[in-house]
Amino acid sequence: MMQTLCVAVWLTKSLVVCTGHSGPVVNTPSGPIQGVVVPALGQNVLQFRNIPFAEPPVGELRFEKPVPVGPWTDTLDGTKFGPSCIQDTNFLPEVRENLDNKETSEDCLQLNVYVPEAVSTTVKKPVMVYIHGGGFASGYAALYDSSYFALKDVIVVTLQYRLGLFGFLSTGDSTLPGNYGLWDMIEALRWVNKNIASFGGDPHMVTIVGESAGGFAVSFLSVSPTTKGLFQRVVAQSGTPVSKLFISENPIRVAEKVGSYAGCITDTESVIDNEALIKCLKGKSAEDLLKAQSDPTTLYFGRFSISVNLWPVIDGELLLRKPIDSLQDPGSEELLYLQSLDLIAGTNDNEASLIPFIFSHFQEPMNFSLSDGIPTPLLCDVFAPAVAKDAFDDETIVSDMLCQRYKEDNMFDQAQSISDLYGDLFFHAPTVALLDFHSKGNTRSNTYQYLFTHEITFKFLVPSFPWSKGAGHGVECLYMFGPGDIGAIDDSIRSTEGRALTDTVVTYLTNFAKTGNPNGQGLVPWEKFTTRGRYYLDINYKPVLRQDLYQKRITFLQQDIPNQLRQSSKTEL
Repeated sequence: MMQTLCVAVWLTKSLVVCTGHSGPVVNTPSGPIQGVVVPALGQNVLQFRNIPFAEPPVGELRFEKPVPVGPWTDTLDGTKFGPSCIQDTNFLPEVRENLDNKETSEDCLQLNVYVPEAVSTTVKKPVMVYIHGGGFASGYAALYDSSYFALKDVIVVTLQYRLGLFGFLSTGDSTLPGNYGLWDMIEALRWVNKNIASFGGDPHMVTIVGESAGGFAVSFLSVSPTTKGLFQRVVAQSGTPVSKLFISENPIRVAEKVGSYAGCITDTESVIDNEALIKCLKGKSAEDLLKAQSDPTTLYFGRFSISVNLWPVIDGELLLRKPIDSLQDPGSEELLYLQSLDLIAGTNDNEASLIPFIFSHFQEPMNFSLSDGIPTPLLCDVFAPAVAKDAFDDETIVSDMLCQRYKEDNMFDQAQSISDLYGDLFFHAPTVALLDFHSKGNTRSNTYQYLFTHEITFKFLVPSFPWSKGAGHGVECLYMFGPGDIGAIDDSIRSTEGRALTDTVVTYLTNFAKTGNPNGQGLVPWEKFTTRGRYYLDINYKPVLRQDLYQKRITFLQQDIPNQLRQSSKTEL
């Protein structure tokens, strides 16, 4: 008879976790799940992989809210990671190379659970749910080995959600409201709420964590009262939607272009029947739709723009209005809900490492190389006008203000100056705005801000240039996850200093998940962010407490420009 070691036995008939030669098995309300024991830093972590939380979103369930998965009776094989959600695998292929399972599929609504080896029968552990980034168009849950977090005595869940047009196509009306990727996250959180106690987790002590698009996602969920009761704390990394920019304003344009490419719209001059369009798109293969999404003309509308497409929309249910509008209303249900949650929000000091994604195609027509810097005409003739129109609804005044403030005499300095504008506009200023809204007059919950500043010496995501300094977008993830997958990209991450930085970051975050306060023994004290103190923790090998992140730069965007627009408007009257 196979010897079996019970790691933990709950005193109910349905909740049992045992390990044997075939791996641990946990009985959940959804059904039994077999996992795998994975060594990490001399200890073991139990991993339960590829657990479905919703029915496959295919056929008639494509472009619909996720349908909860039904219970199962046979033991689910949770020993291997499942396919990632369908996406353009030509984008950042080197990241995908770190995956055990490189398959992508439209049938992808699964999650993974990481459990410490030692679990208690009486004391439930805090739960952290991680939502990956990738611009709502790419990303892989399996890339984020959460063993480091589990070793700090928390349960971790990583989840997958529909990407690109599969998760965010919308006609802007009730035919196809959109936000299906966000609804996937909510359905996963509902599964966690129902099942996580079976793994030793506390369903009433859940922290949602996300980076980049994941940061935007957890922020969206935190200003939507439809998610009440599913989580109590939030960590938003490099992504907060407190700006006019981060809602797709005219989503029907993309839906119609996809329809035309896929052959669902043949007469662009006549009125489009949205119901017929979506019925036709549901009948197309996933590969055909992915080709439509990837076509360069699908997301181009006649000019250079910084507006988002295939992104969350105002759908009348999950999001009733833009987050910045709801949070500016002091009595709104959205603001009251946000302030009921403990919050950490932060950024990296070189978020503009992403600049090559938006400026590289200008090199040939404008005769320059990003290696040398960026020419001033790219700022004044291209970027500033787009920022003025898309972020401030202005054609001339703002563009001139941006050109005058950020222009420099040489390409090297110009690249650094544009980097400041890019990072502030998309990341730093919206994050500070969210922190301000959360902390103002708030005595119910805690508010913390960080700036991650550790600069790496190897390539990650995008090429590095001499003028690009600081911690690039997403770099903090290298020091959060591992020891496998993303945490194994470079040996320096596993150096003595690298491991110490990992321990610092993970300890702050797990302390926060446990108590709502990231502080603890041996850590540099992290003061709360308040509208008076405005403290933030500069996280590097040696963290430092500082105040007023980029104050003059952020004031220019948040106050000086709006004040000038108001003054100009009064003058015209």
